[in-house]
Order: sequence, then C-alpha cells, then structure tokens
Amino acid sequence: MVDKDELKRLLRELKSEADLPRVKERAKELLKKVDPKILSLAEQELMEEGISQEELRRLCDVHLELLSEGMEEEKVEMELAHPINILKEEHEVILENLNALEMIAEKVNTSENFGQIGKELDELEKISHILIDAESHHKREEEALFPLLEEKGITGPPSIMRLEHKELRYRKKALRKLIEEHDKLGYNEFAIKLRDLGNYIVPTLRSHIYKENNILYPTALKSLKENEWKAMKEKFDEIGYFCFTPTRGNNIKNLDLRNMPPPERHAKIFETWNNLMQGQTLRIINDHDPKPLYYQFEAEQKGSFEWEYEQSGPKDWVVKIKRIEKRR
Repeated sequence: MVDKDELKRLLRELKSEADLPRVKERAKELLKKVDPKILSLAEQELMEEGISQEELRRLCDVHLELLSEGMEEEKVEMELAHPINILKEEHEVILENLNALEMIAEKVNTSENFGQIGKELDELEKISHILIDAESHHKREEEALFPLLEEKGITGPPSIMRLEHKELRYRKKALRKLIEEHDKLGYNEFAIKLRDLGNYIVPTLRSHIYKENNILYPTALKSLKENEWKAMKEKFDEIGYFCFTPTRGNNIKNLDLRNMPPPERHAKIFETWNNLMQGQTLRIINDHDPKPLYYQFEAEQKGSFEWEYEQSGPKDWVVKIKRIEKRR
C-alpha cells in the first residue's frame, strides 16, 4: 500500500515542475496502486499545509490521464434520457458555440470597426447567452454527479472539474458583459478583450469537455449503479434544464424565444405545443412576461394545460406549460 508521505513527496515534485515527464511517469505508476481514500487524505493534508487547490491540479491531471487509458474505445449503450447521455449531448451544442466564438473572434481581429461586424455582434450575443445558460449543466454535475463519485472515493476528477467551472464562470460572465457594453469601448479595446477571453474560454472549455466525455463520464459509468443513476436523473429534473438541453427521451421540450423575431414566436410555440403528447411539458424562455400567451392559451386550449412560472424576470422569464387531459 502506498503511504501518504510518499504521495505528498510526489505531489510536491509535480508542483515544482522539476523533470516533469519523469515525475509524471512515476506518478502514473504510483497512482495505479494507490487507494483513492489515501490520495484524498494526502491532497487534503497538503492543502492544510498551504498548497492551494489550483496547485494540486497538476496531480489531478495526471490522475485523469491515468484513468483515461483504455477508456476511449469503450462504447456504452444508454437510454436517451440517461444523465450521461443528456450531459454529452449538451456538450455537442456547447462545442458548436465554441467553434462559432473562435471564428467570430478571428473576424473581429481582422476588421477595423463595429460597422464591419454587425452580424457577428448579434451572433456573439447569442453565444454568450448559451454559455451562461450552461451553468445549469454545471450545476447538475456539481450537485448530482460529483457527490456520488466522491462517495466512491473518486475525488480527483470532480475536484478539477469544479475548479474549471469556477474559472470558466468568471470568464463567461466577462464575455457577456463585454458584448452588452461594447458600445462603451473603442473598437481596438473591444477586439483585444474579446481575443483574450476567447483564447481562454475556447481551449479551456474544449479540454474540459474532452476530460469529462472521455475520463469522468466513463469512470462514472463504471462506478455507479442503476439505482444511483435513477436518483441522479430525479435530481437533474429537480434542478432543471435550459434552452438547449436535448429533448429526446424526456418529457420536457425546451424552446428559447429570446433571439427569435417576435412575429415568429407564437407560431413556433403552438407548432411545438401541437406536437406534444399528454403529460409532456413545453418550457419556454422569453425576454418578457408572456402574459398575452397565457391569455391565448386560455382562449384556445382552456382545460388542457397547466401554466407554471419557473422564473419571473428581471431579465428572462421561464414558463412551463404542461399538456394535460382536457378537463370538462
């Protein structure tokens, strides 16, 4: 059994970056034999001795690298509504928006004024909203998935993910503020700030998603039991979803209206509503209180729906409209 003192010596060497490739290889060999609880105790003692969580990330990265060996080829069949499937499909949407952010940042960098990037500014606003909305995704991981892994003694990977969530959260908020207040800045200042934020958010979040898809999630699938996945899905439903959560295999259809032209909104709402089955819910996200929509439902769908405000401003309104058997 590897003892804590040996692990702590290794952790310090990783922190110092001395002969890092050799130390990483030794770390892999050591971690193959270490009890996760011993690793957690060693990490905790070092933190108590003054080493920060950020400084411990290097060890956790080695731990993640070790866990990833042999996992990428493994394919696991899951139901569409399985928590891991939901999280991975959300990742696909986030990655699409990261690709768009990267391309727009390049266009901004080669342009000379705001007049040349009007379309790109509109797209940046949508991207910034989606990245902020992804906080629901992170919250479900932090409050439903990570605690179950930590109960199994798997503490390193969740520790990294929480730290990266925190770092990314700050930059995503800064990105949205930059877009919203761009007219207060000169073009060059705006372009530089966008480049700096993009250069952090894009590669960091891509790497984060890679580690979750190929390391954290496979580890979870190997470690958790069916009853734990069921409890996790219930916790997911309790926390809630957001505008781009996949709707296949669950009873909530999400519709984000904020970037849709107003004349098109009601038609899209009723098109989606008409395709719902009894018991399913249409969840809309709007930039104003949709009271007129409620009155329209009362006039046209009276007795066949339940209306619930999930969020009432000040900037966004979220309403759940459940299709029920028509009351007589």
